[in-house]
Amino acid sequence: MAKEAIEVQEGDVIDYTCPGAIDVGDVVVLGTGMIGIAVTSGLTGEVIGLKIEDVYEINATTADVMAIGDVVYFNATTRAITTTATSNTRAGRAVSAKAAAAAGTVYVKINAA
Repeated sequence: MAKEAIEVQEGDVIDYTCPGAIDVGDVVVLGTGMIGIAVTSGLTGEVIGLKIEDVYEINATTADVMAIGDVVYFNATTRAITTTATSNTRAGRAVSAKAAAAAGTVYVKINAA
């Protein structure tokens, strides 16, 4: 009987073909429900590594309150984490808190259910 599935990568870092210039640490939107963090830099057409697991410190929207465990989203226009789902990409869950009207960052367990 033939295998139904064959492992091609471990899965914490995936290959990604750059649609434009990407720098190490950039947040990359993957479809409508995932993000990745660039672990290498690349130019248009080059294949880089994107981390799709782990916890990252990411800029957060100043006006938003975030509590540990909140589902958070990435706003590709402002390049920041937000609690607003509409027109944004699901990024994962907050694993640190952030007060309203406080500029700063939030720790995100990326792509967490």
